[in-house]
Amino acid sequence: MRAMATRVLLPRVLMPFVLVLMLVVPAHPQGQGRASATPVAPAASAGKGDPRFVGHWRLVSFVNIDERGATTPNRYAGGRILYDAAGQMAAQLTFANRARLSSPATEAERAAAYNGYLSYYGAYEIDEATRKVTHHVEASTNPNWPGTDLIRYFEFADGGETLKLSIRNESGRTTGTLTWARIR
Repeated sequence: MRAMATRVLLPRVLMPFVLVLMLVVPAHPQGQGRASATPVAPAASAGKGDPRFVGHWRLVSFVNIDERGATTPNRYAGGRILYDAAGQMAAQLTFANRARLSSPATEAERAAAYNGYLSYYGAYEIDEATRKVTHHVEASTNPNWPGTDLIRYFEFADGGETLKLSIRNESGRTTGTLTWARIR
Protein backbone atom coordinates (compact mmCIF):
# COMPACT_ATOMS: atom_id res chain seq x y z
CA MET A 1 0.00 0.00 0.00
CA ARG A 2 2.82 2.42 0.87
CA ALA A 3 4.54 1.76 -2.48
CA MET A 4 1.30 2.47 -4.34
CA ALA A 5 0.76 5.69 -2.40
CA THR A 6 4.34 6.75 -3.14
CA ARG A 7 3.83 6.16 -6.88
CA VAL A 8 0.70 8.29 -6.87
CA LEU A 9 2.04 11.09 -4.65
CA LEU A 10 5.61 11.27 -5.92
CA PRO A 11 4.74 12.99 -9.23
CA ARG A 12 2.55 15.53 -7.40
CA VAL A 13 5.25 16.20 -4.84
CA LEU A 14 8.05 16.52 -7.40
CA MET A 15 6.22 18.53 -10.07
CA PRO A 16 6.71 21.98 -8.46
CA PHE A 17 10.40 21.23 -7.98
CA VAL A 18 10.81 20.01 -11.56
CA LEU A 19 9.15 23.15 -12.87
CA VAL A 20 11.43 25.37 -10.78
CA LEU A 21 14.50 23.39 -11.82
CA MET A 22 13.56 23.74 -15.49
CA LEU A 23 13.76 27.49 -15.04
CA VAL A 24 16.92 27.56 -12.92
CA VAL A 25 19.18 24.63 -13.82
CA PRO A 26 20.80 24.61 -17.30
CA ALA A 27 19.45 21.60 -19.15
CA HIS A 28 22.70 20.87 -20.94
CA PRO A 29 25.82 22.00 -19.14
CA GLN A 30 27.88 20.10 -21.71
CA GLY A 31 26.31 22.20 -24.49
CA GLN A 32 25.05 19.16 -26.35
CA GLY A 33 22.33 19.73 -28.87
CA ARG A 34 22.18 23.49 -28.61
CA ALA A 35 24.30 24.34 -31.65
CA SER A 36 21.67 22.94 -34.02
CA ALA A 37 18.63 24.51 -32.33
CA THR A 38 17.10 27.15 -34.57
CA PRO A 39 14.07 29.22 -33.48
CA VAL A 40 11.00 28.51 -35.59
CA ALA A 41 7.25 28.79 -35.39
CA PRO A 42 5.68 25.70 -33.74
CA ALA A 43 4.84 23.04 -36.30
CA ALA A 44 1.40 21.47 -36.16
CA SER A 45 2.48 18.48 -38.23
CA ALA A 46 5.17 17.76 -40.75
CA GLY A 47 2.93 15.43 -42.74
CA LYS A 48 3.59 11.80 -43.49
CA GLY A 49 6.50 10.02 -41.86
CA ASP A 50 9.31 8.33 -43.71
CA PRO A 51 8.92 4.50 -43.61
CA ARG A 52 12.67 4.05 -43.02
CA PHE A 53 12.40 6.04 -39.78
CA VAL A 54 9.03 4.72 -38.55
CA GLY A 55 9.40 2.59 -35.45
CA HIS A 56 11.04 2.44 -32.04
CA TRP A 57 14.80 2.82 -31.67
CA ARG A 58 17.12 2.11 -28.70
CA LEU A 59 20.22 4.23 -28.08
CA VAL A 60 23.36 2.17 -28.65
CA SER A 61 25.87 4.99 -28.21
CA PHE A 62 26.20 8.76 -28.09
CA VAL A 63 29.68 10.14 -28.69
CA ASN A 64 31.02 13.69 -28.67
CA ILE A 65 33.54 14.54 -31.39
CA ASP A 66 36.16 17.22 -30.76
CA GLU A 67 37.95 19.47 -33.30
CA ARG A 68 40.65 16.84 -33.87
CA GLY A 69 38.06 14.11 -34.54
CA ALA A 70 38.61 12.34 -31.22
CA THR A 71 35.48 10.78 -29.74
CA THR A 72 34.43 10.57 -26.10
CA PRO A 73 31.27 8.97 -24.74
CA ASN A 74 28.47 11.39 -23.92
CA ARG A 75 26.92 11.10 -20.46
CA TYR A 76 23.58 10.16 -22.04
CA ALA A 77 23.99 6.40 -22.18
CA GLY A 78 20.39 5.22 -22.52
CA GLY A 79 17.48 6.34 -24.58
CA ARG A 80 14.65 5.77 -27.00
CA ILE A 81 13.50 7.61 -30.08
CA LEU A 82 10.19 6.94 -31.79
CA TYR A 83 9.05 8.03 -35.24
CA ASP A 84 5.50 7.40 -36.45
CA ALA A 85 3.90 7.24 -39.88
CA ALA A 86 1.99 10.49 -39.27
CA GLY A 87 5.23 12.50 -39.06
CA GLN A 88 5.48 12.76 -35.27
CA MET A 89 8.45 11.82 -33.09
CA ALA A 90 9.53 11.64 -29.45
CA ALA A 91 12.97 11.19 -27.90
CA GLN A 92 14.19 10.43 -24.39
CA LEU A 93 17.81 10.31 -23.19
CA THR A 94 19.11 9.43 -19.74
CA PHE A 95 22.44 9.22 -17.95
CA ALA A 96 23.57 5.74 -16.94
CA ASN A 97 23.36 4.68 -13.30
CA ARG A 98 21.23 7.57 -12.09
CA ALA A 99 21.06 7.70 -8.31
CA ARG A 100 17.75 6.89 -6.67
CA LEU A 101 16.06 9.73 -4.82
CA SER A 102 15.90 9.60 -1.05
CA SER A 103 12.57 10.15 0.65
CA PRO A 104 12.12 13.03 0.90
CA ALA A 105 14.45 13.98 -1.94
CA THR A 106 16.88 16.84 -1.44
CA GLU A 107 17.06 19.76 -3.87
CA ALA A 108 20.49 18.55 -5.02
CA GLU A 109 19.06 15.09 -5.75
CA ARG A 110 16.18 16.57 -7.71
CA ALA A 111 18.59 18.79 -9.68
CA ALA A 112 20.78 15.77 -10.50
CA ALA A 113 17.72 13.76 -11.55
CA TYR A 114 16.56 16.56 -13.84
CA ASN A 115 20.05 17.07 -15.29
CA GLY A 116 20.33 13.36 -16.10
CA TYR A 117 17.20 13.14 -18.24
CA LEU A 118 16.17 14.83 -21.48
CA SER A 119 13.01 14.40 -23.51
CA TYR A 120 11.24 16.19 -26.31
CA TYR A 121 8.60 15.60 -28.97
CA GLY A 122 7.08 17.14 -32.06
CA ALA A 123 6.75 16.75 -35.82
CA TYR A 124 9.63 15.66 -38.04
CA GLU A 125 10.57 16.22 -41.67
CA ILE A 126 13.09 14.49 -43.91
CA ASP A 127 15.25 16.29 -46.48
CA GLU A 128 16.64 13.47 -48.58
CA ALA A 129 18.90 15.75 -50.65
CA THR A 130 20.86 16.90 -47.60
CA ARG A 131 20.32 13.66 -45.61
CA LYS A 132 18.87 15.55 -42.67
CA VAL A 133 15.91 15.00 -40.39
CA THR A 134 14.48 18.05 -38.69
CA HIS A 135 12.75 17.62 -35.34
CA HIS A 136 10.26 20.48 -34.85
CA VAL A 137 10.25 20.63 -31.04
CA GLU A 138 6.80 21.17 -29.59
CA ALA A 139 7.68 20.45 -25.95
CA SER A 140 10.83 19.45 -24.05
CA THR A 141 12.35 19.12 -20.61
CA ASN A 142 14.75 21.79 -21.88
CA PRO A 143 12.61 24.95 -21.72
CA ASN A 144 14.69 26.61 -24.45
CA TRP A 145 13.82 24.02 -27.10
CA PRO A 146 10.03 24.33 -27.73
CA GLY A 147 9.51 26.24 -30.96
CA THR A 148 12.95 25.33 -32.30
CA ASP A 149 14.20 22.90 -34.91
CA LEU A 150 16.77 20.28 -33.98
CA ILE A 151 18.58 19.25 -37.15
CA ARG A 152 20.23 15.84 -37.32
CA TYR A 153 22.09 14.35 -40.29
CA PHE A 154 21.06 10.74 -40.83
CA GLU A 155 22.61 7.57 -42.13
CA PHE A 156 21.16 4.06 -42.14
CA ALA A 157 23.25 0.89 -41.80
CA ASP A 158 22.70 -2.84 -41.37
CA GLY A 159 19.80 -2.98 -43.82
CA GLY A 160 17.92 -0.21 -42.01
CA GLU A 161 18.35 -1.72 -38.54
CA THR A 162 20.82 0.96 -37.41
CA LEU A 163 20.20 4.71 -37.56
CA LYS A 164 22.98 7.24 -37.01
CA LEU A 165 22.00 10.83 -36.25
CA SER A 166 24.82 13.38 -36.27
CA ILE A 167 24.82 16.84 -34.72
CA ARG A 168 26.71 19.59 -36.54
CA ASN A 169 27.73 23.03 -35.33
CA GLU A 170 27.23 26.30 -37.26
CA SER A 171 30.36 25.70 -39.36
CA GLY A 172 29.14 22.23 -40.39
CA ARG A 173 31.56 20.20 -38.25
CA THR A 174 30.06 17.06 -36.70
CA THR A 175 30.18 17.47 -32.92
CA GLY A 176 28.29 14.36 -31.86
CA THR A 177 26.71 11.17 -33.19
CA LEU A 178 23.87 9.15 -31.72
CA THR A 179 23.64 5.53 -32.90
CA TRP A 180 20.24 3.86 -32.59
CA ALA A 181 19.22 0.20 -33.07
CA ARG A 182 15.71 -0.62 -34.28
CA ILE A 183 13.59 -2.36 -31.63
CA ARG A 184 11.58 -5.25 -33.03
